[in-house]
Amino acid sequence: MNIKQTTNLLIFFIMLVFTSCGPSSEDLTNQGKKKLSENKFKEAISLFDAAIKENASNMDAYNSRGYAHMALEEYSKANSDFSKAIDIYVETEEDVPNAYRFYYNRGNVKRFQNDNKGAVIDYTQAIQLDATIYDIYLNRGLANAEVEGFTASVQDFDKAIDLANGSDKRIFLHKARILMLSKQFDLAIASLDKAIALDPNYGEAYYYKALSLSGKVGKADEKVCKMLAMSESLGYAEASAALAKYCN
Repeated sequence: MNIKQTTNLLIFFIMLVFTSCGPSSEDLTNQGKKKLSENKFKEAISLFDAAIKENASNMDAYNSRGYAHMALEEYSKANSDFSKAIDIYVETEEDVPNAYRFYYNRGNVKRFQNDNKGAVIDYTQAIQLDATIYDIYLNRGLANAEVEGFTASVQDFDKAIDLANGSDKRIFLHKARILMLSKQFDLAIASLDKAIALDPNYGEAYYYKALSLSGKVGKADEKVCKMLAMSESLGYAEASAALAKYCN
């Protein structure tokens, strides 16, 4: 081996060492997720960009970058990233843990963009991949109120309540709001009472209970005004306007 060959071989090994010392696509994705947990979304996006540059088939990086864009209300970019993660997932023959997240996240973006029909389709696909995640049913219930109607919406909320073992106050609140729209005030009040039992300081629940009571009796009576006052005392801003309008 002559001197030139030896030199070229040495350069090759040096380049190999430096290349192998750089962070992998997975490492960059994990670093990006840490930035996500710190709400440093733009820094996270830069790390996910680098992760995707290292491995253009990194579904996790696309999904995580989509989440960062969604947090920044960059919905078009978020939708594109979630769709790319889905495309790669559909093409792969591997078992991908938590693949439901790709459809669930894209469903959330579509709901934020008022594409409730598209959101329901994505949530349904997410449920087919994992039917144990109650947040999917909760969010499909919100979208279904505009798509399949109140009955389908309440059914989704009931499924979410069952999967959550009745532990999430938000579900009872959202269920009550749909029941109010269908003028089922007694059922709405019962649902709100469950939300308040979970969190006695849930100002928003007291506000909607006041509205439900008002809808039931047809006016803002003393009980309604006391409920609004309770809501206001717990910091729910909309209660103040209602108190000023109906109770003074």
